[in-house]
Amino acid sequence: MSLKDIAGQLASNAHIKIESAPQGISYATNGFVFAWGAMTFNQIMMLIGTVFAVLTYFTSLYFQRKRDQREQRLLEHRIQAEMNAAERNTDKTELRNWSAESSPDADSGQAEK
Repeated sequence: MSLKDIAGQLASNAHIKIESAPQGISYATNGFVFAWGAMTFNQIMMLIGTVFAVLTYFTSLYFQRKRDQREQRLLEHRIQAEMNAAERNTDKTELRNWSAESSPDADSGQAEK
C-alpha cells in the first residue's frame, strides 16, 4: 500500500478531500505568519501571558471543583457515620434499660422496696 493510498484512506475517513488538505494547511500557515509579523515582541509576550493566565484560571477552577466535591462526599460520609453511631448508642441504651427492667434481679429488687 502506497503513501498516497494511506493518505487517501485517512482523508476519506475524516471526510476531507485529499486535494483540499494542502490548501488548508497553506492558509493556516500564512495566517499564522501574518499574525506573527503584525505583532511586536511585547504584544506576542502579552498574548502568551494572557493565554497562560486563562489556562491557569480554568485549571485552578477544575481542581477546586474536584476538591469541593471530595470534601462534600467526606462531609456526607462523616454525617452518616455520626448518625449511625448515634443510632447504635440509642439502641444500646434502650437495650440496657430493657434488660435492666426485665432481669429477675430487677424484679426482686423492686419487690423488696
